[in-house]
Amino acid sequence: MPRFGEMAVSAVICCDLDGVVWLGPEPIPGSAAALTALGRAGRRVAYLTNNSSRTPAAVVSQLGAMGVEAQEADVLTSAQSAAHLIASLVAPRGRVLACAGEGVRRALEDVGLRAIDTGPADAVVVGYHASFDYDSIDRAATALRGGALFVATNLDPTYPGPERPLPGAGSLVAAVATAAGREPRVAGKPAAPMAALVRARVGDDGIIVGDRPSTDGAMARVLDWPFALVLSGVTRADGDSSGGGETMPDPSPDFVAADLAALVPQLLAS
Repeated sequence: MPRFGEMAVSAVICCDLDGVVWLGPEPIPGSAAALTALGRAGRRVAYLTNNSSRTPAAVVSQLGAMGVEAQEADVLTSAQSAAHLIASLVAPRGRVLACAGEGVRRALEDVGLRAIDTGPADAVVVGYHASFDYDSIDRAATALRGGALFVATNLDPTYPGPERPLPGAGSLVAAVATAAGREPRVAGKPAAPMAALVRARVGDDGIIVGDRPSTDGAMARVLDWPFALVLSGVTRADGDSSGGGETMPDPSPDFVAADLAALVPQLLAS
């Protein structure tokens, strides 16, 4: 696989969203122009996100509002990875308690599974959603004690918000795991189900762009692809991880830039 300095022009840019393209509802300055520049240069861009709460249609809509053209097929989510994983392990039309957002519910339906809110279940899937509460823990843990398969969309402990890191899916998963006394199978970055989804959808030649070494960087290693780290999300160049962020990895990634706008000229020159 080509590495830094010898990358094929055909390599797909697999770009994370939260902390890279936007923070909450607001685009990170320069990200829209950077993505447009990649497209004009003939580079394919796919969007690879551990945020399971949104559907691909919602992601495409948010990109469109920034002036970035994308198709739903360009969006790969941990919700999709989780749905494919569950579908491979339970019977068709299986009942899945979705302790998660709309993105997970839609992904489950797309693979022929039934999303439910309570009661006996063949599987429980936990993903990021802002309505998570005590009752959510109780319902999920009860189904898991009944023998349901336990799947986490991802284990990111935090989620990059506009002003500070917010609790991420990993925090929700930990609460359910503690209550149920069970550990989940993980679907999203950097786990094998997401790697399989990436290869099936975009091929074997790509570059991972992200803000989190523990997931984006690890995903690049699993795929044996170059990793481009941007410092606009959870990673701090000064090494301070006290606010829920991450530190610069050692060895350094193939590319490092302040944000997507600073990164894209490096990618186009490679």
